[in-house]
Amino acid sequence: ILAVVPVLYGQEVALDEADIDEVMATGTMEPPMSSATHSHPTTAPKHPTPTPTTPKGNYTLKGKDGKICFRAIFETSFKVKYATKKSGKTVMEVASFNLPAMHSYEGKCGSKMVHFWITWKPGYVLNMTFVKKSVNGTIQPNSEIEEMKENQAWELESIKFTYSTNDKKIFKNAEKPGVKNAFSNASAMYFRTPINESYTCVSQSTIPLLDMNSMTNMANVTISKAKIQPFAQNFGAEFTCASDLAKNNVVPIAVGAALAGLLLIVIVAYFIGRRNARAGYESV
Repeated sequence: ILAVVPVLYGQEVALDEADIDEVMATGTMEPPMSSATHSHPTTAPKHPTPTPTTPKGNYTLKGKDGKICFRAIFETSFKVKYATKKSGKTVMEVASFNLPAMHSYEGKCGSKMVHFWITWKPGYVLNMTFVKKSVNGTIQPNSEIEEMKENQAWELESIKFTYSTNDKKIFKNAEKPGVKNAFSNASAMYFRTPINESYTCVSQSTIPLLDMNSMTNMANVTISKAKIQPFAQNFGAEFTCASDLAKNNVVPIAVGAALAGLLLIVIVAYFIGRRNARAGYESV
């Protein structure tokens, strides 16, 4: 028996029904939500008005056997281009907004694929597909791991973002409002990580999303303060992103440069002092 699940680029993928686990739950702000599963989507709990800071989502998917198949913690923000009318002319504006505190999420787990999507009103869906695959050689950009212990890795294969420019609070004076879709580049890969490790990145990772008709960049989704682990019950060893590694190397490099500069000053001062002393002896 085949079960058909929605994926990106307007396609569908058939997976073996026995290989698919499904969970539906409700997203919340911190502290982390309960990992209890539900047979139907639940109503998002009521919260006070959120602060201007980006809410951090804490997500857990469980399979039919009750075992966790996906864990993720991250913050999400968006920038979306849209058309408006000003003085009779079409002008492109950019709407910037964060994932709201009030949202829900669902997911499906297979042995080699995890579908995970976040929904919120009115009509927003952030759909992410993680895959497990065999790779050769090294995993970049993490320079700490030169050789893979296993030939298996996972990565974020694709993103689809559905949004509605009917939302007048975000898309003010939108021209031809309606439901829009933006997709990640099909040839790109994101967050590639050894299979038993968790992708960890405090820095912002911005992923461009394309309009499939014009193939132009219409939106960006930015993920930060992230810790993501599909295909596992618990977070594994941390696989640090290149941006964080670069930041961590800044302080040692600065300290080393300062010490080298200080040493150079001491050496120069020593030779100047020695030369002056020799000149004094010669005059005597």
